[in-house]
Amino acid sequence: MVWQYSPYAIIHVGITVVVAALGAVAYRHRDTPGVAPLVWLTSLSSVWVGLAAGRMFSADLFYSRLFDSLTYLPIALVPVAFLYFAEEYTGNRTVLTRYGPVPLLVVPALTQVIAWTNGVHDLMWAGRELVQVGGYAALSLDFGPWFWVHSGYSYLLLFVGSFLLVRMLLIADHHYRGQTAAIALGIFIPWAVNAAYISGYYRPPFDPTPAAFAASAALFLVAIYRHKLLELVPVAREVARDELMDNLAEAVLIVDDRRTVIDCNAHASDIAGIDRDEIIGRDLSATLPALDDVAEAAADASDGRYETEIALRNDDLRYYDVRISDLHRGGGLLRGHLVSLRDVTERRQREQRLDVLNRTLRHDLRNEANVILGYAELGKREHPDAEWVDAIKEHVEGLVELSVTVRQLEQALDGENVESTVVDVSAMVERVIDEVTADRPTVDIETDLEPGAYASAIELVDAAVTNAVENAIEHNDNPDTFVEVSVSVRETADDEIVVEIADNGPGIPKSERAVLLRGRETQLDHVSGLGLWLINWIVTESGGTIAFDENDRGGSVVTLRLPAVDGSPEDAVKSPVEDLDIGIDFRRQSSARRDPS
Repeated sequence: MVWQYSPYAIIHVGITVVVAALGAVAYRHRDTPGVAPLVWLTSLSSVWVGLAAGRMFSADLFYSRLFDSLTYLPIALVPVAFLYFAEEYTGNRTVLTRYGPVPLLVVPALTQVIAWTNGVHDLMWAGRELVQVGGYAALSLDFGPWFWVHSGYSYLLLFVGSFLLVRMLLIADHHYRGQTAAIALGIFIPWAVNAAYISGYYRPPFDPTPAAFAASAALFLVAIYRHKLLELVPVAREVARDELMDNLAEAVLIVDDRRTVIDCNAHASDIAGIDRDEIIGRDLSATLPALDDVAEAAADASDGRYETEIALRNDDLRYYDVRISDLHRGGGLLRGHLVSLRDVTERRQREQRLDVLNRTLRHDLRNEANVILGYAELGKREHPDAEWVDAIKEHVEGLVELSVTVRQLEQALDGENVESTVVDVSAMVERVIDEVTADRPTVDIETDLEPGAYASAIELVDAAVTNAVENAIEHNDNPDTFVEVSVSVRETADDEIVVEIADNGPGIPKSERAVLLRGRETQLDHVSGLGLWLINWIVTESGGTIAFDENDRGGSVVTLRLPAVDGSPEDAVKSPVEDLDIGIDFRRQSSARRDPS
């Protein structure tokens, strides 16, 4: 073998080392999704550049042809590896890989056979001769017909893979755009140079394609170390999202602007009674006709979101909360609608049953109480001085009042009727204190009210304060009763109006406070009466929070926090509740279990 020391060959050796090092770095992260094809891609590229360097070192025709023929093994396989890398990286499959790698390797395999038997048929090269260029021996090539078949096939795979990368570049968020752009450019440069070379547009003494891998190596280094290519891979996120979608409790469908289903999860397939593969590509009206009317109504939604409830019958009648929201991404490249269906059948049935039971209980309670009141009136006429008659009448009237109050609370706290308004909290608390002390002239309540404290709250907020203050008085067994009410503005991230009601009574049991924090009662753990729940509901509906603490006097501190707003005396509600009398008298209850009322 005759050797020549070409500077072009030395440069190619350096490029070989760099590209091989990239493969080694990628191999260390081979468990990351998408990295295994990247290892094959960099490894084959380094072999390609290394064999090209060997051809440049040779000044002998036989060995130049040998290295040239060997080069076509990695050349033919690089496009296949790139396609698999693009699919793994983007999380998108194509029809080309549906049946695995074997069909894709048919053309590369034929290319190897034809390249090594070219002397018989000249299908790969019509001629390969050594020429002297600039003092160095170079292999001059005349391409045969199969070379163009091989090149066309390779560029087809490169085009499909590049399309996936460009699509990812357009729709990906900022975390992935940098690395995707670097990868796409790193792949484009060698093949653009190769296209210019084989077309004859640019024909230097040596094939410049392997040298272009130096630019690819630099761009891949940027993607790895600047944009965390081997740490953040889009396919991992896409796989996680697919897994999340399939495990959602809701049924989810994704439709395009023509209302064609382009994706769905297993729950949607179960509701439609159609296999998932058959749903994709079908019109929404043919999949779930009831949803087509909903989608029509959602098209008129100004904010791109629409919610309603529908009934669907498959094996049985089920009710679903349907939400439709628009999808916009990538400057309009990806458009569609996300349709989710949450099964609310059990909730709806439970609400219906509770409504019937509630209405029936109130009706029967009121009727029975009226009957008892009638008998109590008769007993009063027969026994005008009997204290037990007065006690019966008082308790029954309390039951009737409680029934009416529950109904009023139900109407007032109905989510469809609740509206927040600007409340002058200090003025409201002052009115509450005046009303409470008017009924209890012997009670002295200390106040510390900061003026100009305006909060956003529903119109029942004074009922919450009233119940908390009356509770501090009614259940206070301390002979030296102490009650203090303060209003202040706290400077927090979101300024709050804070109302504190402190007393020196027995305190609210921790078990009852825990029930409120948990949000539900059990047979063993519950709150005695409606007072605590009343305060909790009103404050929560107002967008605030409630807390119960112990003070240094041994009693409790009830803290109501309401969202502060910019207000003025003209905006504030003077009398939050004018036509709704809500007051729950718990004085007949035992003070052993204290409940605000």
